[in-house]
Amino acid sequence: MVEEIKKVIKGEILEKSPQRIIIKVKNDSFSSTLNALKGLSFKRLTLFTAVDFVKDNQFELVALVYSNENKILAIVKTRIPKENPEIETITNIYPNAFKYEVELGEMFGIKVIGNPDSMKPFLLEGWEDLPPLRKDFDSIKYATEHYEARNVEVKYD
Repeated sequence: MVEEIKKVIKGEILEKSPQRIIIKVKNDSFSSTLNALKGLSFKRLTLFTAVDFVKDNQFELVALVYSNENKILAIVKTRIPKENPEIETITNIYPNAFKYEVELGEMFGIKVIGNPDSMKPFLLEGWEDLPPLRKDFDSIKYATEHYEARNVEVKYD
C-alpha cells in the first residue's frame, strides 16, 4: 500500500507502520493528496483539525483519513502561516469536512476558501477576541476582563 501511495502523492512519508502512515505535504498539495488517497480507498475522513506552532508562527493542518478496505489510517499534515491563514476547502472530497472547516475558522481563525461558513460563528456568537484555540490567546486575561471574580473554596478529599 505504501508504494501505491508514494506513486500518487507529492510529499514526504514521515512514518509508516502496518496500520498507519504519516504524510507531510506542501499546502498547495494538501487537497490533491487527500483526493489521491480517497482514490486509493481512504474513503473516511475521521478528523480535520489544526495545531498551533507558536514558535514557528505557523499552523499545522492535520487530516486523518481511514481505509476500511486496507485497515490503514493515513495522517496528512501541512503547514500554513499564522498571518492570514488560508486553506482550500476539502468538502468536495470529503463532504463531512464542512463542520471541521467551520471549527478551523471559529477556533483558530483559519479561513477556508470555498466554505462560505468557515468564518461565521457557530458556537461563539458575539466573540470579538482572538480565536480561543490559538496558543497566543490568554484565557486567564480574558476571564478576568469578562467575568466577575468568585470566592470559591475548593476542598480536596
